[in-house]
Amino acid sequence: MKRRYTAAAAMMMVMGLCASASAAFDENLNDYTLDSMIVEADAVKNKFGDTITEQSYYRTGGDVKVITREEIEKRHYTDLTEAIKRIPGVTFQNPGYRGGEYGYQFYNNGVSINGDTRVIILVDGRRVDNAASTRVGSNTKSGSKSTGVNLDQVTNMENVDKIEVIKGPGASVYGSDATGGVINIITRKGGDQNVGSIDLSTGSWHKHKYAISYSGSAGDDNSWHYFISANRDMSGDTGYKDGIVGTNGSLGGSKWKEDGVNFRLDKDFNDKQSLKVWYNFKEGKDGYPIAVPNMKYWNQKDWNDIIFKAAVGQLDENNKLKFEYQKKSDRDPAGTKYEYGGKDTAGKDIYYTLDANGNKIKNYPTLSGDAKNPGYHNLYALDGQVYGSFSKFKNNDWDVQYTFDKENGMESFIRVYDQNHRYAHRDKYKWYVKGSGAGAAYDALFPNGATNEELSKWISENLAPFPDGDQQKVKEWLEKTGGAAQEPTSWHEEKNRGVQLQYAKTVGVNDIIASVTYDRAKNYSKRYDTLGNLTTSYVERKSVLGYIQDKIHLSDKWDITPALRYAKYSAFETTNDKGTTQGKGDTHLLTPVFNTQYMFDDTSSMYFGWTKVFRPLKEGDYSSVDGVFKTPLDDEKGDAWTFGVRKDLTDKTSVAVHYDWTRMSNAIATLPVQINGEIKSTAVNAKEDKQSFNLTLDHQFDEHFTLSASYSHMKDKWMAKNGWVLDPSWGYNKPADINTAINSLRPQNHYSLNLSYENGKLYTGLLTNWYTGCSDYAFTNNRFLVLDWNMNYEINKDLTAYVIVSNLTNEAYETSYNSWNGVGSSAMPGRCWMVGMKYTF
Repeated sequence: MKRRYTAAAAMMMVMGLCASASAAFDENLNDYTLDSMIVEADAVKNKFGDTITEQSYYRTGGDVKVITREEIEKRHYTDLTEAIKRIPGVTFQNPGYRGGEYGYQFYNNGVSINGDTRVIILVDGRRVDNAASTRVGSNTKSGSKSTGVNLDQVTNMENVDKIEVIKGPGASVYGSDATGGVINIITRKGGDQNVGSIDLSTGSWHKHKYAISYSGSAGDDNSWHYFISANRDMSGDTGYKDGIVGTNGSLGGSKWKEDGVNFRLDKDFNDKQSLKVWYNFKEGKDGYPIAVPNMKYWNQKDWNDIIFKAAVGQLDENNKLKFEYQKKSDRDPAGTKYEYGGKDTAGKDIYYTLDANGNKIKNYPTLSGDAKNPGYHNLYALDGQVYGSFSKFKNNDWDVQYTFDKENGMESFIRVYDQNHRYAHRDKYKWYVKGSGAGAAYDALFPNGATNEELSKWISENLAPFPDGDQQKVKEWLEKTGGAAQEPTSWHEEKNRGVQLQYAKTVGVNDIIASVTYDRAKNYSKRYDTLGNLTTSYVERKSVLGYIQDKIHLSDKWDITPALRYAKYSAFETTNDKGTTQGKGDTHLLTPVFNTQYMFDDTSSMYFGWTKVFRPLKEGDYSSVDGVFKTPLDDEKGDAWTFGVRKDLTDKTSVAVHYDWTRMSNAIATLPVQINGEIKSTAVNAKEDKQSFNLTLDHQFDEHFTLSASYSHMKDKWMAKNGWVLDPSWGYNKPADINTAINSLRPQNHYSLNLSYENGKLYTGLLTNWYTGCSDYAFTNNRFLVLDWNMNYEINKDLTAYVIVSNLTNEAYETSYNSWNGVGSSAMPGRCWMVGMKYTF
């Protein structure tokens, strides 16, 4: 099949392109494009076996997987998460639904590579995170080390040409904090031919997808290229399978709708100079059900018991409410009166607080959390299913890049960009009809207890009804408690503006790239007060990120790339109606990098990489103090190594091994440490030792069948620094800190099997993901198997029909755990099917 090449691709071939025996987990390379031009399938990999992309010149070695546009089209991935979950070592932390609440790590989607959440998300090589963001929390001491970017909210699948998943320190440009790796989204550019498409699909849970795109070229010389797309994705309440009792349930309040528009305009002045203008819009309103119901307790009787314990208190055998007299507190207002109550068991005086009438005040202890009140997270059905709590986001991004030179595939350019991301949510619920005072009201009516009939009647009249019970009662409750969740009156706006300058030059055997990026990140907090006045404050952090690398071609078989990176972060500045306050956070560091790759022969190669790690603190970390040395926490620092070998066993079979080792000397965690002879849980800069291992096998049975198999293993270990001692009874099974508990909060082993069949107009694929080594403490099962299947059939050259089934066997499984909500509270969606047609014109 004859295809055309760009000048850049042709130069890469001169430098030593060769046919690779297999795709090495990069499937569907038959219609592969570089810079909008289609390249022959046997020329998409370089001599080391790496798949070439528009930005692969940054890299030297490393374990890199590429999801192509052809694969996206044939597998009909609905979002970025679906597209990359087959990649070895990639795992997700998902609460079981689409949206998430700002400021809470657990209630947002997260991604890790080889067990590390320090993953950088890029669009066309540019970072999209915000240095002032608090989206997944304002500190690191007990939360995720993620940048807070929700992968599925970055852009729309129609806009994606390729996805690079890069593990470890394979490139200098991506930053000294990308210890886990990088996910680089490469956007679509219009080709020479004018082409349009309409893609419509529907399926389970009233799930619908509508997408339209049009692209092409203009001008007498076709030097103008354009691409535009628009889409809407929506779903009703999703279904799931309960991992505890094995029954199917519906996650009320999880419905969502998301819209997007993308536009890209390119002008090719000549082979070396070009202009790109890119705009991205995406917004969504996603249901916020918080947790999936536990079907074991999903009935009227258990609902009454759970909500009474949570909202009112605890009963004795006579249905009399238990109480405690309120004791004196340092927080009591001035003038509070007390009554002496004798001495406690330690010999200290007890004083009880009196009300205005001189009576001792009663407290009615309630039970919160799944550990104390089993099935407690079922109450969240009020938030989602009854009140319709939700989260909203809106992204407006633009990026303008002028490339003024190209040499050996490397680009010299200047880029300016602007990001404006708005996040809001509204969480509403009401357990007791009057809002508060449920214990006192029940105690006043039944001071000596109540019959079971009286208790049931009181619950029915005063507490929220069972969401799946009498729907007339649910409707009446909603009306008398103020109705459904309304539009938010407060929100966050994260804004980035910046400029990047890159210069690349070939000098003999040296390919030199230097770049500097200035970024100004702001995080606005906006709120309407009760009078309708808008109040605004914001936190700002500026950064300068620079690097210089020299890829040295020592021979036609060996490349080495030394590099230096510089990162400078300003202090956090807070601005409000009282003025600007200078905070902490001014920090900088120069970090070295070294990468190399060597080709033994036409069938085998290896790579090695090392980098110094530097990850700056979040704003909230500066209010914490190291509990051992009583000093402020320090930026995270360490070293990361990566090593890999590729081997083509035959012209149809290849294997690859990848190993990562990250050794942090200054990682932040919350640990139980011995302080002055007493064990205290405190934030510290500790030692972290993380290792991961990936093994992949690719085999082509014949011209129709291909198989990719992989195994991944990851493990973290935390250690004490010199000079302090950990609690000798402490283990990694049940600590409160998600960082130190990470081995229990993710599967330790991941097996993947990707089988595809293509014959003429028919394409079908089966993806198998098997996860083992899950802790019984955090998951409903210590292993789970998830199958995804799709079939694509070309009815004619313009019309394609397809079917997708995710979670084919309706497996019950979870990818995250929250101790407050309990095991199984984050069940992932069950079996979902979609059927659709795509028309090309």
